[in-house]
Amino acid sequence: MANNKISEEESAAAAAADSVVVLVKDQRNTKLYFKMKRDQPVKKVLIAFCKRTNVSYREVTCLLNGSRFQPHLTSDQLNLENGDEFDVMSHVLGGGD
Repeated sequence: MANNKISEEESAAAAAADSVVVLVKDQRNTKLYFKMKRDQPVKKVLIAFCKRTNVSYREVTCLLNGSRFQPHLTSDQLNLENGDEFDVMSHVLGGGD
């Protein structure tokens, strides 16, 4: 008789396929890891990071691999992999003379 139960390794692999772990860091070198579902908008993770670091989400720019992106997109749409990094940067006013 075949065993119909899923092994722990198989269930962990299935859970890993449904989620991705990303690193979010800011200019002060604050780093937090987040586990997010592949169909979840990235904006939710970035808002959670801002809340934990006491920064307003509206006052920052978020970058993925040094480029801006649309935060309403999901990790699947952005082709994210485990360990990808988001940079949260404060807006800077001013410029040259």
